[in-house]
Amino acid sequence: MSIKDLISMAVRNLWKRKLRTFLTILGVIIGTASIVVMVSIGIGMNESYTKQVSEWGSLQVIDVYAPNGGMGVVMSSGSSSSSSSKNNGNVVLDTKAIQSFKNIPGVMAATPVVNDYFQIICGKYVSDVSFIGIDPECFDDLGYNIAEGRGLTGEDKNAIVVGQTVLTSFYNPKLDWRARYNSDPPEVDIFNDKVQLTYDYSYGTKNADKSIKPIKVEVVGTLAGSDQNAYSVIMPIKQLESIQKEKQKHESAGGSTTKKKSGNYERAMVRVEDIEKVQSIQQQIKDMGYNASSLSDILESMKETTKMLRTMLGAIGAISLIVAAIGITNTMVMSIYERTREIGVMKVIGASLKDIKRLFLTEAAIIGFMGGIFGMLLSFGASKAVNYFAMKQSSDMLSSIPLWLYLASLAFATLVGVASGYLPAKRAMKLSALTAIKTE
Repeated sequence: MSIKDLISMAVRNLWKRKLRTFLTILGVIIGTASIVVMVSIGIGMNESYTKQVSEWGSLQVIDVYAPNGGMGVVMSSGSSSSSSSKNNGNVVLDTKAIQSFKNIPGVMAATPVVNDYFQIICGKYVSDVSFIGIDPECFDDLGYNIAEGRGLTGEDKNAIVVGQTVLTSFYNPKLDWRARYNSDPPEVDIFNDKVQLTYDYSYGTKNADKSIKPIKVEVVGTLAGSDQNAYSVIMPIKQLESIQKEKQKHESAGGSTTKKKSGNYERAMVRVEDIEKVQSIQQQIKDMGYNASSLSDILESMKETTKMLRTMLGAIGAISLIVAAIGITNTMVMSIYERTREIGVMKVIGASLKDIKRLFLTEAAIIGFMGGIFGMLLSFGASKAVNYFAMKQSSDMLSSIPLWLYLASLAFATLVGVASGYLPAKRAMKLSALTAIKTE
């Protein structure tokens, strides 16, 4: 018996019992839609958390910190240690360490990071800003998003990229703090006004240190987004270190003994090519002895807290489909009892046991397949409804149905149909032909 004949006969047999077939398919529809929607809520929650955390920064960037507050960092396995590590047995976060990060498979870029706090001057206004120094060649790889202008390049020396919040934090230094608080932020043209930076925090006031000359810089771009970088200015690390040396020299002349050892860093940033490899590469860095963290840690923690909820939602949907499977089995068993004589005739005229089995399995598969098709459509509408009410209530219980979930639900519903029809099909095979023919 050909596949075409099997399908044709199966459809005719199901159509003869339209109401029973419809009710059985309805059970599969509800079961399929239930499991799809329940699973989609779990997927939607994960996507919502991913979107939320990604707004804080790149999920593919690992922050690496030196142990002991930057006095020592880990050396890579198999590499020679720096002179500092030879002397005290510790490792340092230096250029050799940064290179060892770059050599890890899956790492796109690595850069040391230097932080400091300066005032940025735009025209007659100033703003107290956190400065971040990085290797400018790594700017694009680190996932910074540009709102206007461009990012840093390897050719930049005194260029800076300004965060969005910095643009609204300028004030007139001649005003006292009460007047600054009660006045609106001044409008500045960060690209066209003269922009400088200074480590004289009294700049523009009567207490300004005239010996400290402001350093001219060029604003080449502004950062998009509202993450932690929105409050910062990013510049080439060499330029920042040069300014720090001038600052240290000035402080030393004033009696301060604060010094920073050249070539050692407290922090580095590592960009990973694939987000799926972040955790494994982060663990490699930790195994090397460094302290490492990333936003993916927060994301994994958030997902872990909802793991039980997602499991429960999936289980509820699965129960609905199990009930539908029982309905299919019941329908097929009743069909065998009603068609006992027909089965006997089929055996007498030469139908093989295999053909009889395939016929009943085909009928069960069609029930599962049709239930899966309409279940997909119902789940699509239910997903839209869930998202509508979730958005109105500002809830994270969103529903997201990827294509693979639709296809998997259709395949699973069909498989459930075939599995539910297996025992009834085996029963039909075992019926005696003579006994079946005699049955009224």
